[in-house]
Amino acid sequence: MDGAGQRTQRTASTQTSAPIEVPRDLWQQYTYLGDKCDSYSRSSFEDFGLLFSTGAMAAWVPVSAQFPKAALGAWAPLTGFVAILFFIAIVGTRTLAKQALVQYYLANLARVEASIASRLPSNDADAFAFARRWPQWQATHYEPLMQRFLLLFAIFLAFVPTAALAVGSGALQAAVYFGCFLVVGAIYASAAGRLRGAAMADA
Repeated sequence: MDGAGQRTQRTASTQTSAPIEVPRDLWQQYTYLGDKCDSYSRSSFEDFGLLFSTGAMAAWVPVSAQFPKAALGAWAPLTGFVAILFFIAIVGTRTLAKQALVQYYLANLARVEASIASRLPSNDADAFAFARRWPQWQATHYEPLMQRFLLLFAIFLAFVPTAALAVGSGALQAAVYFGCFLVVGAIYASAAGRLRGAAMADA
């Protein structure tokens, strides 16, 4: 092969293996948004307030039974159940707020990924698709799992305290608690619905 042919081969090889340069500010934004998503996601899953509260809910009846009625009053079991219910709802809504921030950062991360992918060869463009693939993964895998978890959680919160109050304190207190559960559940469901709608709009 003559010198011209060798130069042509070297030039083609150089063009094929030349690194793609991503602007520094674009890469910094990508890593910043990725770190934010990871931070808020870890914070959401490390929040065990809900699990501890369910234990308190289950243990409240035998604990309150150890005190005389004159000390806590006849409405003490209902008061304790309602207080724990509202605490669970507050913690759960705060977790939704964290997830809303995750969704916001993911939406912006997807735009940065699209900008980076546009600079890459077509066979490498899918390497930067973490945030862009999340909406489909969320709808296919994450949401069905979370819906079943929340259903089990709601069944526990609705029926265990209601049954305990009905047996130990009477139908009136059981009805009051169940009414509080419906109100709190509706507020939480409204917040979760708004978050899901925002996520679908950004997808």
